[in-house]
Amino acid sequence: MHWLLLALTAVWIGLVAGLVDLKPHVDKDFLFSVKDPQFQQSRKIEESFPDRSQLILSVSSSDISSERYRQGIRRLSEKIKVIDSVVGVRSLTDGPKSFSDAMESPLWTRLLVAGNRRSSNLIVLIEGKEATKLIQQVEDIVKQCSEEDFVIRIAGAPYVVAMIQRNLVHDFTWFSATAVILFGGAMLPIFRSLRILVGMLATCISAIMISLLVQALFGMKIGILTANLSTIVFVLTFSHLVYMTSNWRNLALRHDAAPRQLAPAAYAVTLPPSFWCMVCTSLGFATLLLVKAQPLRELGLGGTIGTMAAFFCAYTIYPFFLRWAVPPKSRGAGHKRFSPFGSRRFILPVSLLLLVTVTLAFGMRKLNTDPNLLDYFKSHQPLRDGLEYVDRNGGSSPLQLVIASPDGSKLNTSEAYEKMWRLQQALENHPAVGSVVSLPVLMAEGDRAPLAFLLTWENLLRILEKPEHDRVASSFVTKDRTRAMFFLRMVESGRQRRRVEIVDDLRSIVRQHGFEPVLVGGIYQLQGDLATLVSASMLEGLGWLFAVFLVVALIITRSFRTAVAMIISLSLCRFCMLGAAGFLKVPVDIISAPAANVCIGMAVDSMIHLVFAVQRNRLLEEDAWKAWVAARDEQWRAVVGSATIVAAGFAIFTLSNFPPTQRFGLVVIFGTVIDIMGTLLVLPLLSGAHWKTVAAK
Repeated sequence: MHWLLLALTAVWIGLVAGLVDLKPHVDKDFLFSVKDPQFQQSRKIEESFPDRSQLILSVSSSDISSERYRQGIRRLSEKIKVIDSVVGVRSLTDGPKSFSDAMESPLWTRLLVAGNRRSSNLIVLIEGKEATKLIQQVEDIVKQCSEEDFVIRIAGAPYVVAMIQRNLVHDFTWFSATAVILFGGAMLPIFRSLRILVGMLATCISAIMISLLVQALFGMKIGILTANLSTIVFVLTFSHLVYMTSNWRNLALRHDAAPRQLAPAAYAVTLPPSFWCMVCTSLGFATLLLVKAQPLRELGLGGTIGTMAAFFCAYTIYPFFLRWAVPPKSRGAGHKRFSPFGSRRFILPVSLLLLVTVTLAFGMRKLNTDPNLLDYFKSHQPLRDGLEYVDRNGGSSPLQLVIASPDGSKLNTSEAYEKMWRLQQALENHPAVGSVVSLPVLMAEGDRAPLAFLLTWENLLRILEKPEHDRVASSFVTKDRTRAMFFLRMVESGRQRRRVEIVDDLRSIVRQHGFEPVLVGGIYQLQGDLATLVSASMLEGLGWLFAVFLVVALIITRSFRTAVAMIISLSLCRFCMLGAAGFLKVPVDIISAPAANVCIGMAVDSMIHLVFAVQRNRLLEEDAWKAWVAARDEQWRAVVGSATIVAAGFAIFTLSNFPPTQRFGLVVIFGTVIDIMGTLLVLPLLSGAHWKTVAAK
């Protein structure tokens, strides 16, 4: 039968390879679905102010006014223009009449010239969501045109999105596969059975393939969060197998049963706790379906599917491999293995751990769930250095503010122009704003034309709406002239406040200058909203998970003391991980945030299996503490072995060049250590110890 199952595993792999797109997809709309309220404002802005995505090429030189520099800009611009998805280029040679004209222009000096006057920008207008091919072509051109005194740096939302996708594809391809190999390499010395290793790998891989196929049937693509879902499904499946194998091994050592009877017996012993583990984990993922952020909902659906696939494969595939494996020799029914923990309660270590947890919990107030874009890339690397340079000289993250007069009056009057110009200057003075291009800037630029003083503002705007002027006015004012758009490039480096707070500041500035901020959109705003949702999912979402787990714990244990002890033990993982991240100022981005769910899921599994072992031993031991000691003796190898193997597998993620993946791996490793102590030290003491005896000691 096991050979048939191995062949079936190969079939699953073949189906996934042929039917499922395994490339992680990240486009400019990856933060929210088009149906989400957060995205609707950005969509309304796009409908009212048609514009295209912008890629920024910052070109620095010792003298940006020289003819040599101008010729280099012209060559670079011509090469960029021939790319298929490029629909326009604005540079010192495509827009202003000359360098001096650009320096005198209220528009071009803001759009093209850096504040330090040592670099200028090429604004590349592109269309289409998929920018991967475009970015590769631009990078090739940059390599061809770069010189010692003509340094080209790339920035802009399309570039950042493409780089995130590139890193995800690399890590998904290499580190996921390598992690599976490390999982397998760590299994062999612990279980010392090649047959068990083969069975575990076949079962875990089958669960991954089935979950990928089911997700494909739902029309789901691999995204920014689900890129690591395969590894998570592997861990979920592996947890069931470890405890089933541990129970099988304990039965073999302590009972003179026929080898073929051991697998069904282990199946029967492990199934009830595994079922409740699956229920808790599924509900934990299902809570993410209520979140408005698209990536979190995708993780919720994918995680729920993966949890069920893990349970299904663990109890339909692995038992046949367990029957095939050779069990250890029995030591007799009366034999009792000496517990490495004995009857010790570990009062001092537990007290220290609880004290450390309480201390670290205060760090949760400092948790940074709204890191800047630069934190997605490694420091002191060309990519990060280029983004930082552009960010310091004009900003890197786009934000769109749509304003209107409170009384609905039109904005094509001299009075409105003066008020908007004062608003322009106020926004530019905000420390988080790099540069601002807006309707008053456009009007001021148009007013520089010969004989422009003879035209009304309305006539000027009509001229700027014509095709020969690229219909530029339509990007900044509506046809009825009642709404205007301010395009801001926000500074990410050095930001200490949350994006939503900064956006609220900008709204207040708009109101102070006599206008209403009717719409706010752009990547900057969407990231701020996403950070709020990530924070809520980590704090409030985990709180709901704990509430669900408390109900499950009461159903399983029928003991309020044990249920509360399980919640306290589980809380160690949450407070230690999040608190330590807060104190150490480790950014918790949307990619690394699910690591907390992985660790808490592992802790839930180990605690439920330990509690079921206690209930089995209560039938043999009258004393409650002795039942906990016996259960800990029975399960500690499974708890430690599972955590060790998982930590070894996730350790490979720390070698990534993509900081979110590194943080994901580090948090899981740290969390597994807390899981072990919470399950084997804290839970038995709080739930099983006789407090009079403890007090006497």
